[in-house]
Amino acid sequence: MSNDKKHTEKTAAESKSIGFDYQYYFFLWKVLLLQPNESVGLEVKDDVHTDLSNNHQVLYQLKHTIKKNADGSLANLTTSDLDMWKTFSNWSKVISDKNDSRSIPQAQLSFVEKTSFVLASNKSSNESNKVVLIIRKLQIGTKNENDVRTYFQSLATSTKNKDLKSYVKDVLNLAPKVLEQFLLNTFFHLDDDDILTKCKEAIKSKMIPQEKIDQAFMLIDSRLRADNFLQIKDGVKLEISFNEFYIKYRRYFDIFRNSTLIVQEYKGVLPDKLEYQIFIKQLLEIGFVESDDFEYISRLTSFKLKLLNNLEDWKREGEITDLEIKRFKENAFTLWDNEFRLQNMGTFSEEEYNNKGIEVLRSVLKHSFNLVGQELDIDMCNGKFYSLSDEPIIGWRKDWKKYKK
Repeated sequence: MSNDKKHTEKTAAESKSIGFDYQYYFFLWKVLLLQPNESVGLEVKDDVHTDLSNNHQVLYQLKHTIKKNADGSLANLTTSDLDMWKTFSNWSKVISDKNDSRSIPQAQLSFVEKTSFVLASNKSSNESNKVVLIIRKLQIGTKNENDVRTYFQSLATSTKNKDLKSYVKDVLNLAPKVLEQFLLNTFFHLDDDDILTKCKEAIKSKMIPQEKIDQAFMLIDSRLRADNFLQIKDGVKLEISFNEFYIKYRRYFDIFRNSTLIVQEYKGVLPDKLEYQIFIKQLLEIGFVESDDFEYISRLTSFKLKLLNNLEDWKREGEITDLEIKRFKENAFTLWDNEFRLQNMGTFSEEEYNNKGIEVLRSVLKHSFNLVGQELDIDMCNGKFYSLSDEPIIGWRKDWKKYKK
């Protein structure tokens, strides 16, 4: 069976994929522009929507095309453009949705007064688009609702396209005052064929250095997609508020700016039976601590807890990311793994196993670590190895894996 596809099939698949990407990056752009007390949704109230702090909402219908004119420019938004009229039809049905308590004109009018309707597209603006022109004349006061209604009626009468006729009639079903307010709040966002640049400009506005904008964009884009992959993949509605974005993603901006992590000393209660901790058992076995040295065991435990608690706090507050924590852990593991292999080449006596363990521990505890460009305190660096040996994913003797459950 041939794997070759007709050109029309390839074009349809390509168009669908690009259309989704356009919608997603338009959503990302609006997320990057969020202000306090605002939120942005993807496939919630519309393709994309924004809830503003003044109780006003903006509904965005997104239409992407790969069709081009003879001169190579993208297709124009024409007077009879079915995408445009289908969008108007959809909005008119939303406005008059009886299942959303808007069966009467007064409720519809209340809805449209607090709503802006935006058709966003990469299609080219077109001075000969009479629909766009008459809506703009209505908005500046040189045309009235009756003028617009009369023109729409003539368009529905003259067209032979059944879909277009149906879409226009959906709009004309709105009551005069509702139709007028609807069109007063209808806007066109055209010629937008570089949504990625808009996203990067939004990132730049966060005071990110010019030379780091592309890198920042790739990181923020990949993390947002990863965090919401299942929802986006399954077409589940996605909504992000300014506060949620601020807490969860602020650190992704800070990565590209200078910042200082605030280290908190551990002042909590130590766990019961400190000697039962796996990392303490390992240290007891190689003779690094004595079972009756409660003060020292407590101190080492506080090193581990100081490290873990600060990492948890920084992550919760958006100071560091999962990726940075992962790299920190991997660096510590690699350092231990290199030293462990070098020390444990060959076969040794039981006493030598302990000595080798001490040497591995001595070597790794000498090393310091940087996190987001900031050198960590020695006790926290040591605490990283104690936490790893407590999991346990590292150890000191050659037979350390016996501590795994």
